[in-house]
Amino acid sequence: MKKKLTFYIITFILLIITLNLASFAVIKIITKKNIYTKEYKDFKKRFRKSTFKTIFPHPYFGYGIKDNYNDINRFNNEPLFVNDINQINYNKKIKILVLGGSVATHLSLNTSGDETEYKNKIINNIDIFEKTINSYFNTDKFVVMNAAIGGGKQPQQLFKLYYLDLINFKFDIIINLDGFNELALSLSENYEINDHLIYPRNFSRLVSTFNSSFDCVGDINLRTKRFLIFPVLELYDLYKIRKCHFSLEGANKNTGTRFSNMTNFKKKDLDKSLDHTKNIWEKSSEKIDNFSKLNDILYIHVIQPSHYLKDSKDLTENELQ
Repeated sequence: MKKKLTFYIITFILLIITLNLASFAVIKIITKKNIYTKEYKDFKKRFRKSTFKTIFPHPYFGYGIKDNYNDINRFNNEPLFVNDINQINYNKKIKILVLGGSVATHLSLNTSGDETEYKNKIINNIDIFEKTINSYFNTDKFVVMNAAIGGGKQPQQLFKLYYLDLINFKFDIIINLDGFNELALSLSENYEINDHLIYPRNFSRLVSTFNSSFDCVGDINLRTKRFLIFPVLELYDLYKIRKCHFSLEGANKNTGTRFSNMTNFKKKDLDKSLDHTKNIWEKSSEKIDNFSKLNDILYIHVIQPSHYLKDSKDLTENELQ
């Protein structure tokens, strides 16, 4: 009897050890990080903890990011500018509309809290572009209205501009900073999940997950904060975190959703898709230019740099020009 009990105890212990070792290996493979490192803790912290939808489908913006807004009341109001424009005296301001993706957003709405020295002045980088341009011209007349969003790409800039014009917002200057998302996101995300290249990034994934339940968020918020001794329990936490995250935001390669199937996307080869994407970008930019000329608005189209580190790429003669 004692031998049999000892056998069962040893077997149980070995089973637990085996499960933990297997769990450790699986977690390491999934995250490519050891579960006890800082990187794994950062991985768990990446889960979106908001009890509201962080992204939402908008009929003209394409999609928006609720995290850009300070509170739910502003989130529910139209138009969906990221900054508060209700307190602006339009008659005394030179209004600059910024369009584009995350680089354009950070240009106009840097919220890092760091500071920059400019002309012997220390400028807080929040609203850095507005502060810098007013400082440069020694005025306070410029006001920057940010309609750029992270991950935005053409023709979202074009449709946002039409939308804002239709609801009677007027601008003196339009700055469109783009070029990376137009190609990269269309091909690396939309093309991969069988979404039309002209759609906002991952649009079928967004639509399919937007109505998912938030019931799992409270439980997952607790799981992201704890770290357990046994890898098998960590593995279960990781499973629950990923399951909830994908139900809210969609898996990166989520293909075959009801929405994407309904759109009847026919995938072309990559070279033709690249040409099609470039054509969408070019035509959208031209239409913004035409709209600006028609409405007597200064339009500045800034092409996002292809590299940022000095000497990281040998430039051709055309690029140097």
